[in-house]
Amino acid sequence: MSTAQIIDYGHSPFRAAITWLAYPLFVLLPFAWLTFHIDLERPGLLVAFAYVSLLTAGLMEWLHPFAPKWRRSHGDLLTDLAHQVLTSLLAQTLRVFLVVGFFLLVRRTAEDFAILPWPAHWPMWGQAILGLEVAEFGDYWRHRLFHEWPLAWRLHAVHHCSRRVYFFNANRFHFIDACLASLAGAIPLALCGASLEVAALVGLFTSLHGPWQHANVHYRLGWLNWVFSGAELHRWHHSTSIRECNSNYGNNLIVFDALFGTRCLPASPQDIEQIGLGAYDRRFPQTWWRQQLLPFRWKTLRGNSAAESLSR
Repeated sequence: MSTAQIIDYGHSPFRAAITWLAYPLFVLLPFAWLTFHIDLERPGLLVAFAYVSLLTAGLMEWLHPFAPKWRRSHGDLLTDLAHQVLTSLLAQTLRVFLVVGFFLLVRRTAEDFAILPWPAHWPMWGQAILGLEVAEFGDYWRHRLFHEWPLAWRLHAVHHCSRRVYFFNANRFHFIDACLASLAGAIPLALCGASLEVAALVGLFTSLHGPWQHANVHYRLGWLNWVFSGAELHRWHHSTSIRECNSNYGNNLIVFDALFGTRCLPASPQDIEQIGLGAYDRRFPQTWWRQQLLPFRWKTLRGNSAAESLSR
């Protein structure tokens, strides 16, 4: 099976700068700025930052790719565009109502029982960091459950059916999966008494980080690979190998994978085999509409299906 052919950029200072500074510059720095300027009355600003991250990740794929073959269309561009427009925008709209409504309900209940340990006196940047950790706990176990529980895998398999890992398939999800994912992080945040501003910052970090987590960009994180779930780690999560696919569940952070023994970062990135499910099984749907119907037509994929072999 062919592996990802990675470009050797040699010792170019410019390339080295891109390799080590891309993620801090386009993800961490904007997020740090927003922790000091968060304003829920200006949602357009938050959306603008998210789309700037998406576009810069796409641009960097052409300037500084990880695997050149992943820059070529695999017949997935229109499908991922549909996910971006339909799944992402519709799910995001619904998620706002779900998360805000649930958040206010749980916080009201928590107030009634006086179980609000949240350090509201901390500066917002400190609350945002804590919020990422708290939300990640729920996200980790939700993601792991959706891999290890066959019924939930039917939904989540849509995210793994792409034949390459690139910036535009960060939002390739089944609509139900996309909606449920938001609650996994919101529940622990609400139970701990975090504010809506903190929840918004966590959601914003996910929007900034997501395209770069999937980006076909040759960037490195070094020791930060023990903190953030970046592309170096997440590519292995999209492998057709069961052992590699069932690892690196972290949504934004990798700390719980390290804690619970599911972190996977082999020494050589060139050992990555086929990506996704469709590369193994042409019966796996590659259009948006059929992917939304997939969980309800799962029996049609039985037999030698990669989708079956990757579920437990």
